[in-house]
Amino acid sequence: MTDSMKSHARVVVIGGGIAGCSTLYHLTREGWTDVVLVERDELTSGSTWHAAAQVTQFGGNQTMIGLKRHSINLYKELAADTEFPFS
Repeated sequence: MTDSMKSHARVVVIGGGIAGCSTLYHLTREGWTDVVLVERDELTSGSTWHAAAQVTQFGGNQTMIGLKRHSINLYKELAADTEFPFS
C-alpha cells in the first residue's frame, strides 16, 4: 500500500495530540473536507505541557471553565458513540 499526502489543503493541522485531533474533529463536524493533519509519530503519542491535565471544571477564568465543561460533555458523547467505540 502506498500512502500519499495531499499537495494542498485549506487547513493543515500540525500535531496529532489532543489539541490537533480536536481541531480536526471540530472542523470536519462543521463540514470542512479539505483539511489534513500532519503528525511526526503516532496520533496522541506525546504530550506538551500546555495540553496535559486540563480535564477539569475548575480554575481559570469563566471562558476556560465553559470550554472545559463543553469538553467533558463531548467526551461523554464520544464514549456513547457505538460506531467508533473507545474506552
